[in-house]
Amino acid sequence: MKNQLVFIWLAVVCVLGLTAPAMAQDAPKQGPPIIDMHLHALPAKGWPGGPSFLCPGMDFAPFDPRTKWDPDHFWETCPNPLYPVATDDELLRQILGVLDRYNIVLAATSGSMEYIQRYRQASPKRILPGSATAVANLGTPDSLRELIRKGEIAILGEIGPPIEGISPDDEILEPYFALAEELDIPLAFHLLSGNIHLAPRNRAALNNPLLLEKMLNRHPKLRLYVMHAGWPMLNEMISLLSFYPQVYVELAWIDWALPRKEFHRYLRSLVEAGFGKRIMFGSDAAMWPQVIGIGIEAIESADFLTGAQKRDILYNNAARFLRLDEKGQPQSKPRSN
Repeated sequence: MKNQLVFIWLAVVCVLGLTAPAMAQDAPKQGPPIIDMHLHALPAKGWPGGPSFLCPGMDFAPFDPRTKWDPDHFWETCPNPLYPVATDDELLRQILGVLDRYNIVLAATSGSMEYIQRYRQASPKRILPGSATAVANLGTPDSLRELIRKGEIAILGEIGPPIEGISPDDEILEPYFALAEELDIPLAFHLLSGNIHLAPRNRAALNNPLLLEKMLNRHPKLRLYVMHAGWPMLNEMISLLSFYPQVYVELAWIDWALPRKEFHRYLRSLVEAGFGKRIMFGSDAAMWPQVIGIGIEAIESADFLTGAQKRDILYNNAARFLRLDEKGQPQSKPRSN
C-alpha cells in the first residue's frame, strides 16, 4: 500500500512547475458534458517528501545544491496557494461537487483499490476505474485479467515506469501491453519529465514518447493514451502521433501547472500539427479539487481554438477513444480467449 501511494504521489506531482492564472472554480455555470481522462482517488493527507501545497500561476524556482532540498521551494512566490483538503470524506465531497459543477460525466480514475471503490460507490456511473501502482505491484497478467473481467479495472493505468527508472520499452512491460491489447482496454501511460528530488530514479530521457514505439509495433491494436501529452518533448510526441494514429494524448497537469503561455504554446503546436482529434482533457486532480476547473478554463481560454475544437478536447475525442455508447458508457467488454 505504501509503495502504491508513493508511486501515485510522484505521478501527480513529479514535476510541479505549476502555473496557471486565476481560480476557474469561481465560474458557476454548468456547460456541455466533459470527460476527465486523468482523475485520482487518493487519501487527503498526501505523502511525506512532497510539497504541502500547490501554487498554480507561478514559475519554477531555482535551487542551490549547497542548500537542503525543500519540496515547498518550487516557486519564487505563491500569492494563491492551494492546500490539500483535510479529510478523505471532505475530499470526496469536494471532488464530486466539482465534477457536478463542470458537468464531468465520466472520469478515468486511478488510485488504490480501496479508494477507487469509495469513489465508485459515491458515483458509480461516472467513475471509470483504473489502477495506478508501481510496476512491481501491478500483479500478474492473470490477476489483472480477473480484475478486468469483474469490472474492477476498465483502464490499465496509469502506469509510469520512468518514475521507477524503467524505460517504456523494457521487456518487463511486455505482458501488460499484450494484456491490454488482448482484452481491448485502454492503457494509460505516464510520460512527464520530472524533478530528480521527488523521483530519484526518474530521468528525462526515459520520458521520450518515442520509447513507446517498440511496444506499439508489437501491439498494433492497442488503445494507448499518453498522459501529460509527453510534455515537454513536443517533436517526439508529434512524431509518435504521426506514425501511430491509434495513439491519443491527454493534457492533465500541464493544463493547470505550466505557465499559461507555455501550455497554450504546446497545445497549439499539437493542434496545428493536425492532431486536434486526438487530444483529450485530463485534470490529474488528487488532493486539490480546484485544479479541475483551472484546467478546463485553460482550454476554454485558448483563443486559437474554435468552439468545435474545444468540444473535441473536452468531450468528443475521449468519447471516441473510449467507444462510448448512446448512454455515455464504454461499449467494449473484455474479450476472453
